[in-house]
Amino acid sequence: MHDISKTRFVNFERWRIGDAKGIRMTAAIARTAAASTLTSMHPSIWIAPVGIAGLAFLAGEGPRPLSALQLVIAGMILFVGTIVAAFSRRFMRSDPRRPSYFARIALLIGSVLLFVLTNDLLAFAAAWVASGILLASLIGHADALPEAREAATRARRTFLIGDLALLAALAIVGGHGGTTDISAALSRSGSLSPLAGHLAALLLVIAAAARCALPPFSAWLLSSMTAPTPVSALMHAGLVNAGGFLLLRLAPILEAAPAARYAAVGLGLFAALWGLGIMAVRPDAKRALAGSTVSQMGFMIMSCGLGAYAAALWHIVAHGLFKAWLFLGSGSLIGMRQREGVPISRAAVRMAALVALLAGVYLAFTAEVGGELVALTLAVAAAAATLIAGYGAPAPRRARARLVGLVTALIAANAAGLLLIASLYEAHAEPLLPSPLLIALAALFLVAWLLQAARMARGAALPPALYVRLLNAGALRATRTGDLA
Repeated sequence: MHDISKTRFVNFERWRIGDAKGIRMTAAIARTAAASTLTSMHPSIWIAPVGIAGLAFLAGEGPRPLSALQLVIAGMILFVGTIVAAFSRRFMRSDPRRPSYFARIALLIGSVLLFVLTNDLLAFAAAWVASGILLASLIGHADALPEAREAATRARRTFLIGDLALLAALAIVGGHGGTTDISAALSRSGSLSPLAGHLAALLLVIAAAARCALPPFSAWLLSSMTAPTPVSALMHAGLVNAGGFLLLRLAPILEAAPAARYAAVGLGLFAALWGLGIMAVRPDAKRALAGSTVSQMGFMIMSCGLGAYAAALWHIVAHGLFKAWLFLGSGSLIGMRQREGVPISRAAVRMAALVALLAGVYLAFTAEVGGELVALTLAVAAAAATLIAGYGAPAPRRARARLVGLVTALIAANAAGLLLIASLYEAHAEPLLPSPLLIALAALFLVAWLLQAARMARGAALPPALYVRLLNAGALRATRTGDLA
């Protein structure tokens, strides 16, 4: 019997913004992921260049030109799929079911590419359902473990709910338009009755929430860590964030239903806060990353509801690449020694929140900023806190300067990425909320972040009931010795 008290965990609650330990861990993850991939090169490395060349042809001269949304998502899937295939060659080398694993990985990538690139409702639905079935199968790849079998079953049940909602929504839209052509069906969706239009949009939000692991559907993702690590990486590049793609692809349906947009914003808001709480209390790396994903998917769905489509698409790409990178290197955390980091003082947090709020107010009243305001305000807050902590940290001047330079470069890269996506993908919806309400929404996140940072600064614990609920989120409950419920 394994003694859990002797298990060494990585405490993510001690990863603070500007924490030197967090920077070392991220650097170790980067080195491990890069080395593992480069030393396991395989002919599959040609998947990305060949696939992207094909996308370039389809974009300009294919039978139906692809949109920027389709090109960006498909390019990301091809890129990450290639890395995962190369990484898996070494990672799965001793697995007796290796051929089955690679076959399912190939089918999974193919099914995701199909629902991203197709313009046919039937093909879209079939590929969407197939991707969920294949992902659940890969989650339960280690089927000798009861946990893996139960996690796969949980994923199948959740995907079934989302798939039924999607099929019903597509049936409403396709039946009304009298066509299976997605573009034609969307162009005719404006004449749907208010009841049918709102029903279709709400069903799409449910389908997106189930695939994105938003509460109450987050348990499948939190229990999916039984999957091989490369599957977790691929999952975050084209499966978990597929709900965001769904809402962007079928945006006209969502735009015609304000109630569904409000539902997306509310659900995303709750998921963002819930996921952050899970990430703060989980002691193991992969489940803490899963909690972070729930939070990030909440931000993404909220951006879709607010009509900030460019911000949502950039979120899909940036988060997908970053989380795939982290999962591929998560094994590097094993055996790492924990060291005390440099906490952010309450004064630094208050100053950062004030700077961010003032920046948000300025943007709201002097620039044409819509739903992007929330993301921009929070980004400014995080950056300001890091810079303030960096300047005040008891570290060599060169190290502090390096930290400030890194944060500045990341802010610039994030802004450049958002501007690039906005120039490629110009679709947007009418703002759902006026500027004052957007400021209030951003302020809500700032207050939550301020309270959490202040709690950490004084070493206070979460309320026991909340802590236990967050810690056990997505856990597989044991009913008898050796059994799972």
